[in-house]
Amino acid sequence: MNRRIVTIAVGLAATGLLAAGCGGGDGGDKPAASSSASTAPGKDGKDGKDGKTAAPIVTAAQAGAVLDGYEKVNNAANATQDGPKLGTVEGGALYQQSLAQYKQFPKYSAKVQADYRKPFTYVDRRFHIPDTGSWFMVDAEVSGGNFDKGDRQLMVFQQQTGGHWKMVLADNFTGAVPAVAKAADGAAVVVAPDATVGGTKLSALGSAVNDLRVSGGRKAGAVLADSAVRRDAVKEYTTRNDHWGAYKNCLRTDFEDAGTKWDSAYIKYPDTYAVKTADGGALVASTSYYVELEFSTRPETCSVVPGGNTTAYLHGDQNGVRSRYAGLNVISVPAAGRPVQLGGDVQLIGASS
Repeated sequence: MNRRIVTIAVGLAATGLLAAGCGGGDGGDKPAASSSASTAPGKDGKDGKDGKTAAPIVTAAQAGAVLDGYEKVNNAANATQDGPKLGTVEGGALYQQSLAQYKQFPKYSAKVQADYRKPFTYVDRRFHIPDTGSWFMVDAEVSGGNFDKGDRQLMVFQQQTGGHWKMVLADNFTGAVPAVAKAADGAAVVVAPDATVGGTKLSALGSAVNDLRVSGGRKAGAVLADSAVRRDAVKEYTTRNDHWGAYKNCLRTDFEDAGTKWDSAYIKYPDTYAVKTADGGALVASTSYYVELEFSTRPETCSVVPGGNTTAYLHGDQNGVRSRYAGLNVISVPAAGRPVQLGGDVQLIGASS
């Protein structure tokens, strides 16, 4: 699960802010379908074209059992940072995040480690289950662990080849998500990733989120309305060089969208999951990836010293450090108006010189 985890800095003022949860990697399985709007039939094989009503791909009880199983395995895996065990119930960018947390675990403080091992449970569950495709959403409160009272997450479960389910995305969000539209059979209505809703192409939201750090939201990120999540990301851009202190004259921090510059050694899961909302908009759960660059403009005088969780990947003086981050996002896209980012958890997943 996503534990609102680590945002890491490299360099002279390396600080880690941990959140609780687990995510990232593919767990060795392949999704049964892409995150686009699949045309696969419902669980009873009916597609509605023969006059019969399609049904949600799983019942709420079945989805609840999937969530129960995930909860049990995740708690056990977190206790010992057992990546293979977690990989039986988690995949995609979420598992990628979790494996990174396990790798960085020895760098965490004793308190953070103890909090991470605390078990959690999902309560006040709200299932959004389509009647086509191979995934469903869950909106639930997270109780226990190192979560605050009232913390909620939006999660996505994707069916894998062979029929079992893995959580592939989970993100804490602030405020209330919009009401989800229901079809006649009570199913959630899938919105395709490449659809345009209220003037916004859903698959482009990842780049918009990244731009908050890359340019302070002046370019692609300008599409996003004001929110606490947006302000926090923009602040990372505006204060990106403050931690260098007296070394600002020779050390610098910049951000870049993963784009084509993403290193081939790191996998990207460019997933977009969306359901229609009651107002005609879309509730979107998506991934995004970006790179933090910390480098010396005068290598003969200054060098970058990896610190904090970054030392799980890199040690010693460097002319520059490339830190890769995976992000999980919750975005409300209205039928008219600008999208609002309600959640955005980022995790350091690797670093190199």
